[in-house]
Amino acid sequence: MAIRRGAAKLAPEPVSSGDVIEELRRRYDLLTQSQKRIATYIVEHSQAVAFSTVDQMAAKLDVNPSTIVRFTYRLGLNGFPDLQERMRELVRGQLSRTGDPINESHVAAHLEGTSFGASLSHDWQNLHRAISSVDSEAFSRGVSILARARRIYVVAGFSTFPVGHYFALILDRLRSDISLLAANDAFATSRLVEMNAEDCVIAFTFPRYAAATHRIVLWAKENKAKVIAVTDSPISAVGQIADVVLLAATSGTGMQNSLTAPMAIANALLNGVAAAKGAAALERYSRHDRLMNRWDAFLLKLGGTD
Repeated sequence: MAIRRGAAKLAPEPVSSGDVIEELRRRYDLLTQSQKRIATYIVEHSQAVAFSTVDQMAAKLDVNPSTIVRFTYRLGLNGFPDLQERMRELVRGQLSRTGDPINESHVAAHLEGTSFGASLSHDWQNLHRAISSVDSEAFSRGVSILARARRIYVVAGFSTFPVGHYFALILDRLRSDISLLAANDAFATSRLVEMNAEDCVIAFTFPRYAAATHRIVLWAKENKAKVIAVTDSPISAVGQIADVVLLAATSGTGMQNSLTAPMAIANALLNGVAAAKGAAALERYSRHDRLMNRWDAFLLKLGGTD
């Protein structure tokens, strides 16, 4: 993580809004190591914090309850009960946005007891969490940045690269000046030297977090470019320094991460950019399809029936 040198304690400023998660992200680089553990737990286990006692939370973190209480005061809250109430508001907000009448357990009932059934059910839950936690204002900001940037750098590494590749491929059909950078891209440096404040980096980064992605984001911030992070936590290394953070869970039932939720977020962003660019995006996309048809790139042509 990129940690700025500075005070090891939180400034005793009042929380500027009810969004504790955003406040933790903003102040994360000023936390001590024990405070970071508490902050990470709050971010990743909001429901547990909302409905646990301070003693139960302390036991989970293996810290003294007074350490958690002091942390809430340093954050500008009125003790642990204030933290709990704010987290309960967050959880209630998430639940109010998840009024999906389709019950996952009913849909997957015929797969019960199978490893692939458990995997599909878990992906369903990841996608549900991603949708329920979407910050509409942040999403709109991200779309606006992508639509207006001079040049866009799409960054992803290792197992996350397929999401970045898909995103860059479709975005390039909607607008020009798109660069896709992989974690091991030998040509990345020459493309990055021209980055400036008119540009944007969109980074797809999930555990175990590619170091190259983080380095490129740090370079972007140094050159005043906007950064959009699609990640699993607002206090991940890239999440804490990005201008816009969009969350997607990637936990899986096997050894590998699940990319279902990140792909859904990527697709929603693409549709947002298409809407924002309007006729220009439609015309560019259509010209691309006409050219691909002329070159017989696909077995099925647009308008074809065979």
